[in-house]
Amino acid sequence: MTTKAEKALENINKGLEAEVEGIASLEEIAATNDVEYKYIKDAWGPGKGIRLQSLTAGDFIEWNEANESEAKRTAGLRLIIKSSVDADGKLMMTDKHLGMLRNKSHRLTENIIWEILTLNGMKLKRPAGEEIKKD
Repeated sequence: MTTKAEKALENINKGLEAEVEGIASLEEIAATNDVEYKYIKDAWGPGKGIRLQSLTAGDFIEWNEANESEAKRTAGLRLIIKSSVDADGKLMMTDKHLGMLRNKSHRLTENIIWEILTLNGMKLKRPAGEEIKKD
């Protein structure tokens, strides 16, 4: 005769076995394409949109660990470099384009960085009156 405790343990073990069956292997994790894309209309001005791809965990950590200063601003511009893709999903920029981005409007680059962060799951709230402005 089975006790209640033995029956409970048996049910727990069955549940664990079911969970184990659904665990992805390392090969499956590595092969998973989890890239997401977002198109931002008029990001660089009227008729000049941008297509963004989600960041890798490493890219996001690199940005997150930058200090509040010029390093954070540069890290933000690097997010644009690492996220900007063409219609085929190929990166459009490299670190060689950092100087070009430094010469762009702070408002435009901040709006794009905001979009990159929200695409990557950051739950951000803009302060009142700081919505994305499009001229």
